[in-house]
Amino acid sequence: MAQSKAKKARARRVREGGLNPELQRLQWNGLVPVERKTPTLTEKKDRLHRKHKQKWNRTLQSSDGSIFYFGA
Repeated sequence: MAQSKAKKARARRVREGGLNPELQRLQWNGLVPVERKTPTLTEKKDRLHRKHKQKWNRTLQSSDGSIFYFGA
């Protein structure tokens, strides 16, 4: 297979005495930093319950329940 432009540029830099950016990358030692996990059934239900609970509960968190009416 052909080399990409970036890989060619890295090889050229190393050949000319520059730094190899591959050596500066972190070593994860077999760990995957980002792993997708599908939610369980209970997590889906809890999320759906919270969604609708917040949608219909229009009271403010810092409100004491009083109403102010200014009639003109």
